[in-house]
Amino acid sequence: MLLTSFLQDLLTTGSITLAGQPAPFEAVDLAAAESLLQDYHAEDCLDLPHTAPAFEAPAALWAAQHLYHAAVLAVVRELDEAAIATHLPAYEGELTPAAHYSADLSLRYLPDLLQLARGLAPADALVARLQHTARQWPLSFVGHEPAEAEAEAILLAHPAMRGAYVDRIIGAHDRARAGQPHLAPLVQAALGAYSAQLWPDFHTFTLLA
Repeated sequence: MLLTSFLQDLLTTGSITLAGQPAPFEAVDLAAAESLLQDYHAEDCLDLPHTAPAFEAPAALWAAQHLYHAAVLAVVRELDEAAIATHLPAYEGELTPAAHYSADLSLRYLPDLLQLARGLAPADALVARLQHTARQWPLSFVGHEPAEAEAEAILLAHPAMRGAYVDRIIGAHDRARAGQPHLAPLVQAALGAYSAQLWPDFHTFTLLA
């Protein structure tokens, strides 16, 4: 039950345990991990503005495996680019708001791993792969890699995802995103009368953008 144990440790203690080389997970492990992620989704969505997208199991499981294998690959440095592509495949499902939110349950932990991998070897194939993932899943990488326009548009079209995305931009003080013309008004509206407390220089850099 490698994946399930990994997720339980991550979600309860913030620490992780890895074992050996990246490898496929058993069906019983995937089923248990799906149940765990569905419970996490039900709890997490209580903090979202508006109604959260439904749980999408394929996206949630893909992201959990992606996170696990990325962590293993960050430790097992001798694997080549082909192995990295094999163990970190792109998501093959439709990129819906539900997919973005369900994947984010795990992918929100990936930026720290990307920072670690970049510190170990900035030009490494793993870093390039994770940067590619970051651009496709912008909700999980606020404050880090720039977003693909199409992926970001999916978030902005859904009220709950738009609210969560803007909240994360504010929380991270992501000036690169907040200064963009299509996002600055959303950030301003979310800040409301509390902009001086929550983001004192927001007006300064948005006026200069």
